[in-house]
Amino acid sequence: MVNNDKLTVTTKEEYTFEMLLNDIQESTAGGENDALADDRAERERMSKLIVMQMLIVKASEFNDESYHDDEKLRNAIDVKVNGDAHLSGYIFFISQNPQFDYSWNYLRKRENSYKEFLVEGIRFLENVLADINMLAGKHRIAKDVHIVMNDIFDVKLTADKPFVKTGVLWENFHRMAAVKRSYSFTVKLKDCILVTGMRKEASDAEKLMDAALAMINEQKERKNEQEAKVD
Repeated sequence: MVNNDKLTVTTKEEYTFEMLLNDIQESTAGGENDALADDRAERERMSKLIVMQMLIVKASEFNDESYHDDEKLRNAIDVKVNGDAHLSGYIFFISQNPQFDYSWNYLRKRENSYKEFLVEGIRFLENVLADINMLAGKHRIAKDVHIVMNDIFDVKLTADKPFVKTGVLWENFHRMAAVKRSYSFTVKLKDCILVTGMRKEASDAEKLMDAALAMINEQKERKNEQEAKVD
């Protein structure tokens, strides 16, 4: 299991980054398709989990008002990446490959893109966490309602606290490389899409969720009316 000791733990009654990572670790360890997965797929999934953990730990680390300004966050990420001896050693090792003409130049140039990936990944995860907390406060009026964010996170509404359970659609993990703070937000009932749209602000996600819940309520009322007529 991946170590999450470095996560920032809050005392508030809310869904935290620690809980998000725990959910993902549990769902990965107990995946339904484990028996069918070959060794290569399993190794890749564990590597993906390590990357996801790194991003969640970073989002938790910078989950502070002092980093709400993008420039301050970029400066902090710049210091982290530039001071990472293991990353520098890996870049050097990879650069000694004929494919890179034994030069550091290409990989060094990619460092800036990597830093921006970290910034956008952190902002994306901050928004995902805010949306999950919003979902936890909604009434669970149907058993199989779940919400898919950017085709990466799949959040199920549950009957027990914290009233949500998060998993990752690992087959779409490659999408993490290009995440932005705006993303698709889809509410489903089993495999049926109820509503879908772009989440640019927190209010967008809540409006989409409320619209989906209204649809479910209407369907239930219609069904009850039909059953009353039969009786």
